[in-house]
Amino acid sequence: MENDQAEPKLPEWAASLRRRYRAGEAIQFILHANVLDLQPLGAEYVDLRRFLYEGLLKQTRDVVLFYNLSQGITFAEPKMRETFLRKVEVARAVRGLAGPPDELPHAPDVALPLIEEFLLATGHRSAVVIDYVETIVPRAEVSFLSGDDRANLIALQRWSAEPRLLRSDNVVVLITEHLSDVNAMVLDSPHLAALQIPLPDETARAEFIAHLCQQHPDLTMEMPQRRLAEITAGLTCIQMGAIFQEAKQSGTGVSFDLVRARKKQIIEKECVGLVEFVEPEHDLSMVGGLDQVKGALRNIADNIREGNRQRVPMGVMFVGPMGTGKTYLAEAFAKESGLTCLKLANFRDKWVGSTESNLEKIITVVNALGFVLVIIDEGDRSIGGGREDMDGGTSSRVTAKLKEFMSDTSHRGRTVFVMMTNRPDKLDTDMKRPGRFDQKIPFFAPQTAEAREEILQVLYRKNGLRHRVADFAEAAKRTEGYTGADLEAIVLLSDHFCAAATPKRKLVRDEDLLAAIADFIPSRDALMLEYMELLAVFECSSRSMLPERYRQLTTEELNLKLRALRAELGLR
Repeated sequence: MENDQAEPKLPEWAASLRRRYRAGEAIQFILHANVLDLQPLGAEYVDLRRFLYEGLLKQTRDVVLFYNLSQGITFAEPKMRETFLRKVEVARAVRGLAGPPDELPHAPDVALPLIEEFLLATGHRSAVVIDYVETIVPRAEVSFLSGDDRANLIALQRWSAEPRLLRSDNVVVLITEHLSDVNAMVLDSPHLAALQIPLPDETARAEFIAHLCQQHPDLTMEMPQRRLAEITAGLTCIQMGAIFQEAKQSGTGVSFDLVRARKKQIIEKECVGLVEFVEPEHDLSMVGGLDQVKGALRNIADNIREGNRQRVPMGVMFVGPMGTGKTYLAEAFAKESGLTCLKLANFRDKWVGSTESNLEKIITVVNALGFVLVIIDEGDRSIGGGREDMDGGTSSRVTAKLKEFMSDTSHRGRTVFVMMTNRPDKLDTDMKRPGRFDQKIPFFAPQTAEAREEILQVLYRKNGLRHRVADFAEAAKRTEGYTGADLEAIVLLSDHFCAAATPKRKLVRDEDLLAAIADFIPSRDALMLEYMELLAVFECSSRSMLPERYRQLTTEELNLKLRALRAELGLR
C-alpha cells in the first residue's frame, strides 16, 4: 500500500489501515460495523469492495482477490485470475501436485487452502479480501464446530502466524458487520488489527448531503443542508440516499416530518426491535409530588440544554418499589432535557453470540446519534439477569461491554443513561458506582397527604378525565401508603363509578372518588415492599432525598434491617 504519488484523502479508518500496514503492525485486518455503507472515493460514493480496491490497493497490488461463500473466488480485474492460476500451478508443481482446477471452488475448506498456496508463492504483492467472514469462522466453542468450520478456523489462524506469510508483501482484509459474530480464536491473533468503520459523523453527513443535492438539484428542502446533517445523526449514507429518493418520488421534498419518521423507522428496524424511540408527551410539570427529585432532574436538564457537559451525570439510577412512578418520571425527564430518547428493549437472545451482537448494534446507534437519553427499564432483569455459570459467560461479557461504554467520559453530557430498578441488589456492584451512575435517586410512595392530593389532581389531567371534585384533601387522607400506580388505578375507577351512576354523569364527583377508594384493594406484599424501600435507601446518593424517618439511619442499622428482611423473605 506504499505509494509515492500524491494520495487522496481517506476516511480515518482507511488511513489507519494503510498506516499500520506500512509500520508492520499487522498483515491481517478485520473491518467491522458500518461495512455495508457507501464510502467516499473522489467525487463518488462507492461500496466497500470498490473502495478497498480503487482507494487503497489498486496502485500497489499485483492481484486483489475477493472471496465469500456465495460468489467464491473473484478478482478485481479479469487479468488477475491468470496471475493467480499461474502462481498456484507453479507452487503445486514444485510439490509434484496437479495444477489448480479451471473452475475455482466456492467451499471454504477447498478455497482457503488454494488462496494460501497463492499467498505463499513468491514474486508478487497481493491482497485477499474475505467478506462475511463470520459465515466461515462463526463464534462458537470449538467442540460445537463442524469439521469444515474447524479447518477454516485453523486456516485463518495459520495465516496470521505463518512466518513466510508474515515476511511476504501480502495483506489480508476480513470483513464482518459484528465482531461478536466471529470466532474469538481468530480475533485473538496478535497479528490481526480490528478497525471499526463508524457511521458517518456530522461532517461526513454534510458532505454526502451536498453530493445528494447535486444529484437532485430540483428537490426542495425544508431546512438548510447543515441542519439536515445535524438531524440525520445515526443514519448511513445509503439510508440518507433513501430519504432523498422517497422525497423525490412523493413530490413533497425533504421535510422535517419525513426525516423524523424515516429516521425512527430505519433505526428501530436496524436494531430489530432492540430499541424503541420514545417521544414523551408530558414533561415534569405533569408529575405530582416528588419536588426534590423534580428539582434535581430540572437542574440536569438545564445543564444539558446549556451545554455544561461537566455538570451532567454519566447516568442516573431510579431506585424504589414498583408503582412509584419511575418510568413516568424518566419519560418526563426526557421531554424536559430535549435529548433524543431511546428505550432499551430486551436484547438478550438464546443463540450463541447474539446477545453480544445485539448490544454492539445498540452501542453503535447510540454512539452515532449523540445527545441521546437511554432509558433502561427493569435494569435488574435486562442488565443484571442471568448467571455466568448458566449462560456460558454471556452476562459477564455483556456487562463488561456496557460498563466500558458507560464509563467513557467522552460521552458525558452527550449520552445519559437512566436506569430504573426495584431490585438494585441484583445488579453488578461495579455497574452502580459513580462514574457510571453518578446520581441514584430513591422513589417511595407519596409521604404526605399534600403530595397525594397533588398527584390525584395531576392524574385527572394526565388521563383527560373531566371532574368536579372539590375535596381532594379527604381522598388524600384515605390513601395513606398508596403508591402512584395505586392512585392512578383509583382515579380511573372513579370514572367508572361516574359512568355507572343513575342518571349518567360526564363529570367525576367527590362521591365517585371516595367510592373508588373504598372499593379499591391495593395489591401489596408488605414485606417485599419494605425490602425494596430499604434497598432504595441503601443505594441513595443524597441523604436530603430520603424521607425523614430514614435520614438518621446508620449504615450498620440499615444493613441489619436488610439482612433480617432478606432472611424472612428467603432471599440470598
